[in-house]
Amino acid sequence: MKNIKEKKECQRLRKSAYTRRVTQRKPSSGPVCRLCLREPGDPEKLGEFLQKDNLSVHYFCLICFVCKKRGAAIKCQKDHCVKNFHLPCGQERGCLSQFFGEYKSFCEKHRPTQDIQWGNVGEEGCILCCEELSQASVENIQSPCCSQSVYHRTCIQKYAHTSAKHFFKCPHCNNREEFPQEMLRMGIHIPDRDAAWELEPGAFSELYQRYQHCDAPVCLHEQGRDSFEDQGRWSLILCTTCGSHGTHRDCSFLRSNSKKWECEECAPSAEATDYIPESSGDIPCCSSTFYSGGHVCGDTSLEEHPDPSWTDLLGPSLLEKPESSGGRRGRSWRS
Repeated sequence: MKNIKEKKECQRLRKSAYTRRVTQRKPSSGPVCRLCLREPGDPEKLGEFLQKDNLSVHYFCLICFVCKKRGAAIKCQKDHCVKNFHLPCGQERGCLSQFFGEYKSFCEKHRPTQDIQWGNVGEEGCILCCEELSQASVENIQSPCCSQSVYHRTCIQKYAHTSAKHFFKCPHCNNREEFPQEMLRMGIHIPDRDAAWELEPGAFSELYQRYQHCDAPVCLHEQGRDSFEDQGRWSLILCTTCGSHGTHRDCSFLRSNSKKWECEECAPSAEATDYIPESSGDIPCCSSTFYSGGHVCGDTSLEEHPDPSWTDLLGPSLLEKPESSGGRRGRSWRS
């Protein structure tokens, strides 16, 4: 009887000593996860480190915590398997946790596997990092849509963490159905959020910047090409086609009510313009005018709102037959 009591006391002492070693292991000045007693670590392996008041926990530890007791928080979902493990410890020893559906976890013996045919794997190695593949099967993942494409598990997890749910696809063939499903089955966490590059501060700030430069060959504004007014003769008109070129209203001799203008790159070329034959006797509509610099600026508002008196302002030399040499724009006339 005494021997039994002594054995129980020894077991109690060993257990208490082990508990002290676990809680006192690797003392850290910062917060640690309440479930696995580890520091924040790599978010691609352990998930985001969540903190509220005095409570800190890894996101992956939180969604895989099932026993609600101190110690190993995850149990293998295979029937009759009694193995328990912490999430970080399981990852280090080949265990697998799924991040969809019932969020099941499996030990290294009962985890989902793939039949990777090494004879079909290309010599280039991992497509994402271009480095050699590991011989350990648990560290590699094969694509279900491209049988010859094998990746490092860590590379796929980084790719999923960056691209997220809406941009995650096969890097080889862009498959968006079979590939994500197989990666989820093999324990890859695909966050349901926008891609990482869309969450960066000011990621789209350039899209809200309006072009602010006069591209006329000769700018008539006294303060230069980068100065303009909101209204009037020095207001800046952008190309209606590309929006990446601009001109002062006076620099291209545009009307005061003109809101449309095409830059030289977007204006139709002479080869692409259909001319009215000389024998027809009709004068084609002119939507472009010259100034002393010789640059052509098309005022498309003249076509939409023709004014009977504007043709009287043009000299006879501007109404001659257009050149067919291609050296000038198709919408300009010989001066």
